[in-house]
Amino acid sequence: MPVMKFDKRSIDAIPFTQETGVQINYFDTVTVGLGLRVGTQSKTFFVKADVKDPTKSKGYKTAKKTLGRYGEITLEQARLIMSGRIDKDGDIVPGARLELKQAPAEDTGTTATLRQLMEECFRERKRKDGKERKEGTINSYRRGIEFHFPTWLELTLADIAKLPPDVIIDRHEQIKANRGAYAAKDAFTYLTLVVNYGLIKYPSVLTRNPFSILSKNQILAVVRQREEKLDGNDFKQFFTGLQKFNDTTRDALLITLYHGMRNNEVTCLKWEHVNLEQKAICIPDTKNRRALHVPMSRQTYEIFERRKETADPDNAFVFPAVSSQSRTGHVALHPNTLRLATGLDITIHALRRSFITTGRKLKMFEDTDRLTNHVDSSISGKHYDGTDIEDLRKPLQLINNEIERLMLHGVGAKVIDFGMAQNDR
Repeated sequence: MPVMKFDKRSIDAIPFTQETGVQINYFDTVTVGLGLRVGTQSKTFFVKADVKDPTKSKGYKTAKKTLGRYGEITLEQARLIMSGRIDKDGDIVPGARLELKQAPAEDTGTTATLRQLMEECFRERKRKDGKERKEGTINSYRRGIEFHFPTWLELTLADIAKLPPDVIIDRHEQIKANRGAYAAKDAFTYLTLVVNYGLIKYPSVLTRNPFSILSKNQILAVVRQREEKLDGNDFKQFFTGLQKFNDTTRDALLITLYHGMRNNEVTCLKWEHVNLEQKAICIPDTKNRRALHVPMSRQTYEIFERRKETADPDNAFVFPAVSSQSRTGHVALHPNTLRLATGLDITIHALRRSFITTGRKLKMFEDTDRLTNHVDSSISGKHYDGTDIEDLRKPLQLINNEIERLMLHGVGAKVIDFGMAQNDR
């Protein structure tokens, strides 16, 4: 760290560095804190000052601020920018060094609450792939934390770090008893995500994640892959149960099954996504962030056409809310009501799984993946797959015909509907 008296002759005489990425800092003996950073092609004035920072062991940290390149500003201008000046009205304009000194200390989170950290986490933290989290995902996490931990949300981060193991385990057992093991696991998983973010942002206050005790001691429920789906005569029982629903919910469930869509892809479907003239659907933003482009089958075209005839022109949703108390404006599909109506132990996602299974049983593996927007990560899938929507029309129709046959006639029936066969060509 060379020290010298700055003047034009001495600055011009300083040689550029020879190695890329290497810089040398020179400091002026006349103006305290004024520095010159020299690289391979430029010389840049900067100011350096020690500022208060209670998060550091010494109580302060060294801060720097660039003033400008030598040649673009002179040494006199750099000293003026750094030390301050008096403007034309006689008011003092503070210099860069004083601005650094007076800058507020970094927020250490000493007064932050769990609620504040939660909002910061959802606003600032991205997914592992660098993409923003969807608003629906954030709202789901937020609702889960607010519902299960209302009394903890107003605790400071220091108080959160001090939560004893018995209190945490008791809360886990309460949620488990009232809502089930998986609900307890999800709730503490969301909370752990938030607190882990706090460990990075406020390390001087949030010194530990007290909720890690649950995973370290195998207290959280082990999540096993769900495998429920419609099988055999379940299709017919499912179709019979559908008749207990209102038209909107029934049609939404049928589209879910006929296209193998995810719950929110159907419930949030808008008319702008539906092209009746081309008999196609395009959902621009799905779970994997890839647009879904699929054709309609005869069965689903009839559903969309019927819904369009009675649609409210002022409502954007294909399946609008059936309750005036809805906060979303679109229909809601709940697994509990589905189980109650059909007598089957299935979820809404089981309908997607049923579509995929039906397609695979018909030996249409790749087409089924394309219809359900499963990503082909192979080189061929990424760069050479030229499949378009028309190539998927026949496979979709064959899958839908089989689903319709199972719903109407059940297993073992060999029914040939000549009208259907003609229309499906």
